[in-house]
Parts: sequence; structure tokens; C-alpha cells
Amino acid sequence: MALDSGASSGGSLSGLAGQILREAVRAYDTDDIERLVVGYNPVLAAWNTGMFAAAGDMTGSFRTIGFAAVGQDPEVSLSRVFRLGKRLPAVRLPAAAELAVQARGAPLMARLEALASWLGQDGRPVTAADELLPADAAEAARVMGIGPEHLPYVWEYALTARWVEFEDGPGADQSRAVPGFTAWRWAGGDDVSTLRAWTVIFSSVLAQAMEVSAALDPRAAKKLKFQGQGVVVAVLLFLDRRTGMTASGMRDVVRAGVLSGRKSARARRPWDAWIRDHGDPVRWLLAELAALRAVELPRTADGNVQLAPLALWSLREQLRLEGIEIPQITATKGELRAADVVALADSVPEAEFEAEVGAWVTALGADRAARDLLAFAAFSGPQLRLVAVNLTRRLGSGAQQAWRDALQRPELRGYARIALSVLAADLPDNTVPLVLEPDPDDLTWVATDLLALACGEQDPDPDEIAAQFAEAVPPGEEAWLIDQMSRGSHPDVVQVPTVLGRYHPDRRVAKLARRAAREA
Repeated sequence: MALDSGASSGGSLSGLAGQILREAVRAYDTDDIERLVVGYNPVLAAWNTGMFAAAGDMTGSFRTIGFAAVGQDPEVSLSRVFRLGKRLPAVRLPAAAELAVQARGAPLMARLEALASWLGQDGRPVTAADELLPADAAEAARVMGIGPEHLPYVWEYALTARWVEFEDGPGADQSRAVPGFTAWRWAGGDDVSTLRAWTVIFSSVLAQAMEVSAALDPRAAKKLKFQGQGVVVAVLLFLDRRTGMTASGMRDVVRAGVLSGRKSARARRPWDAWIRDHGDPVRWLLAELAALRAVELPRTADGNVQLAPLALWSLREQLRLEGIEIPQITATKGELRAADVVALADSVPEAEFEAEVGAWVTALGADRAARDLLAFAAFSGPQLRLVAVNLTRRLGSGAQQAWRDALQRPELRGYARIALSVLAADLPDNTVPLVLEPDPDDLTWVATDLLALACGEQDPDPDEIAAQFAEAVPPGEEAWLIDQMSRGSHPDVVQVPTVLGRYHPDRRVAKLARRAAREA
């Protein structure tokens, strides 16, 4: 059975990723980003700039969090800079063994492996600036299969990630570059070591790719703040992972950050000059991330870039350390449960979601699918309950009996009466009467859910309130629902018109709500 294509997407509430994305682009502070990504020293141990907690146990007693080391500024974190909530949509990931296979197959990791092998146990001499000697630099580039212009980038990733370390040479002022701790951990071969070493390299690429570009022309980069922009791109891709971002959209984000939000034509001149002389830094960053198998590039110029499973895994690990709940889905299509279907709503691209849910409904039948969704909704929090309810509504008349049975559950009674009222017009020959006049107190749970979602913030977002209200209430039924709520005895029911009257952006709905609040 196909879902009702005319209904709104079931995923629009589960994480509000688009809203989070807009907030992040508007809200992140460039000074916080600069503090978040430590990059003042051109040679930094991964333990001081390590982006992810997954690499933490590689440092012994020195653990990293966010993009800054513990002890430097514990208040600066991804969740604080990007103003993230306590919960984000689920991530669908393969098993660790499959992720490790993907990591081992990354071209950039193969280059780093070749570099470590070439250095050997005895290492190679380096200059006072911690660079390879000219002849060795040329040979290292040849061994890795890259051009000499690419060597500064790979070398910086290796140093920052502690893939390469320095040992004292025979002379007082002579040091030698040798394979570092991360390289040895990678060579260990087990899946956990592989993923943790990969994630440190991922950290290095995000933190250093644009920094290396800027260092190659310091004068041109003087008025541009490249620092931290790779991090911004990665986080925004993670937040908007259901749809991804176009390369041009990413370029707009990076430009805004590089220019510290300045928009005048004069402020843009350094950026335009950089593009003219050095090319688009976003294209180079994407190429490096693709070589690491951290992103999936589109097939067309106007297609969307999306994070690959390895990067999703790494970012999820970091955000979870900061106390953000991000469910992980590992079930295959044949193993999906109602909870997985709800979690998928904002986790995968829309076309994939529609196909998976359609197949799931077909396999179970509309009635069984509706019952499973509503059973999950009854024991879920407001956010997930609204998604499950909305998905059930999309099943149309096939969910009729499930909605009738849901009248027995106080958590679902209000939703069930609304749904059955809408279905009544489509069931003219139905011999079982539908209950169309609910007791106002039946709507207590609907009101409580709406309050928990939209009204719990100190500064509620009118657009978010409108979106959530629209999910719970069918078009044209706003006045009826507000009137019913105003008649209820439960305080949560009475509060909803008050909040709607104050914050709903639709003036008609707000006016109705204010009148209902006064009557209540």
C-alpha cells in the first residue's frame, strides 16, 4: 500500500533539521569557531586539536572534547556554538566492520600509509621548520602519488593527527620524522583502532585544509578568516543530512564565515580576489574529504553533497559525548520496526524514506502498520509521537480501525478523534458511526505535546510553532480545535491558546487563539 502522497512528510517534526540548519548559519559566532578550532600553531598534536572523543583513549590521560582541549575552554563546544537541542534525528549506519573496510579503502589513508612506510623506523631528517628536505619532499610526493603542490596538505594532516612525529637526531639541532602513534594504531588492524585513527585524520582535514591554503599566500589571506570553516561545513552537512547541501550553498556558508558576516561589496573584494587567484576553497576541501571517503559528491553540478557513513559515525560520536541524543539505526529493510520507521523520517533522503516506508507498509498491511505506529506513539515523547501520528494519518482509510482502537488510550484519544473526523468524509457508506464531537479534555495530550515541543523555550520560534501546530491539526480545523481547547479543564489545554495567540505568525489563528484564551 502506498502512502498518501498529498499529506505532509512524516519527518518534518522529528528533528527539524532544516530549521536547525538555518539557525546554525545565522547564529554561529565566528569568534567561537576560532576558539573552537585550535590552529594558531602550524604543527599541532592531534591531542590538542582532536575533534572527536573517539580518539580520546589514544591520548592516555589527556582527553579531547569538541574541537578544543579540555582545560582550554570547556564552555566552547559544538552544541553551544551551533545552539543544538538535546536530541537530533537518528543516523543510519552500517556495522563497525563495514565502516572499517570503508576507512581502509580511502585514497587519502593509502597515501598516509605510503608516507609512513617510506619514512620507515629510522625516519627522515627535517628542517628547523619541521619540513622535509627538498629532495626527500619530492620523493615523498612521488611515493604517495601526488603532485608537489599537494604535499603541504598531506604533511600538515600527518603532523596535526600525529601520524608523523619527531625524534631527536644525532646532531644537537637535527630532528627526524618517524611514523607516529596514529600511524601505529592504524597499522594495528582491528576495526576500533582503524575507525579511531581515521577520525583523527578527518579532524585534521577539517581543521587544516583551508588553513594550509591560507598559509600559502598569507598576504591575500590577511583579511579572510579561513580558520574553522571546514568544521562549519561538516556540522551543517550533518544537521541537514536528509537533503545535503549544494556546493554553491556550502560556498555561501564559507564566504559568510570567512568575511565574518560582512556583506558589502568592499568586504567581498578579498574573497573575490582569492577565488580569482587561487580557486574555490570549498572545491578543494570537498576533494580532500572525498579522498577520505567522508563525503559523497553529486553526479551533477547542481546536486547535493552528503556526508558518507564514516563522517556520520564520527560526528555522532562527538555530539553524543556532549550529551545530545542521536539514535543509531542498523536494521535492514526487512527488520524495520515502527520505532525505526519513525527514526528514519529525518535520517535519510526523502526518496529513500518514501521507498522504505512504502515497502514496510506493503509488507505489514495498512492496519498492522497503523497499529504498530500508534503503539509506538503511545509510549513515546511528544516529538516522536507527533511523527508517528502523522505517518499513521498518511495511511488514510486503511488506518481507520487502528484509530478507533486508539480512542481507548488517553495519549492518543485527541489525535484519534481528529483523524476520524477527517476520515468521515471519505467513508460515506461506513455503518460504524464515527465519534465527531470530542470532549474538550480529549485534547489534553495534543495540547501537552504542542506545548512541550513549541512552548518550552524561553524565546519560542513562531515558524516552528506554526509548523508543529499544522502537523497536529488538519487544514481548516484550526478554529474548531482552538475552541475545543478553550473549553477544557486541564491547564495544559488552556495554555495552548495563550501561546498560539502570542507567537503564531498567522494573524487569523493568533486572533482566534487570543479570544479563546480570554474565554478560558
